Amino acid sequence: MNLNKIVNLIRYLGGVPKSIYVNFRLLPLSQAIYLPILVSRKTKLKSLSGKVYLSKLKPGIVRIGFGSADIFDYRYQRTILKVDGTIHFQGKAKIGMGSRVIINGDFYVGKNFITTGNNIIFCSKKISIGNHTMLGWDSIIMDTDQHNIYDSSDNLINEAKEVVLGDNVWIGAKALILKNVKVDDGCIVGANITLTKSLSQTNSIIAGVPPRIVKSNIRWEA
Repeated sequence: MNLNKIVNLIRYLGGVPKSIYVNFRLLPLSQAIYLPILVSRKTKLKSLSGKVYLSKLKPGIVRIGFGSADIFDYRYQRTILKVDGTIHFQGKAKIGMGSRVIINGDFYVGKNFITTGNNIIFCSKKISIGNHTMLGWDSIIMDTDQHNIYDSSDNLINEAKEVVLGDNVWIGAKALILKNVKVDDGCIVGANITLTKSLSQTNSIIAGVPPRIVKSNIRWEA
């Protein structure tokens, strides 16, 4: 066993007490005993009044607060987990160290979902992510503005709206995906851009300021 595997094993073992607590809070007893959710000991648990639903049951199929990206130092990364809504995991998911996952609505996660680290997922209403989708470091997904805005007649004008990421989508580092945005299957969203509306075309690269489709008929691999 090489050094990296030994270090990762020590980190997983260190997270067992917190993982036990998370599983028995969010899952029924019949599932929690398998510890399908592994949580880093460096994860701050803000609230766990919601529920998690799993399509597959396997020890450690969901891992939160771990990872080995070279740009992060595990000693100084703190993950935040708040689940007051529902999370639906369709399969394996890895949410990297230092991420902040705030779920007050319905969060749907496809198979083989990966976030590099330091990501923010803020779900107030509904966020849906397809299979084999990856979030680059420091990227943010939000379906809400977090603060209400009203017009002169006291009508709310900025309601939360669903975000949808399709299958095999790659969100680049420091990208910001805001409410009412859909990213189609097979797309790459470039680094450090802000998406406030959908650009509908599969297998495309979305980049630039303002964002636009810069290349079509592409394919990417993790």
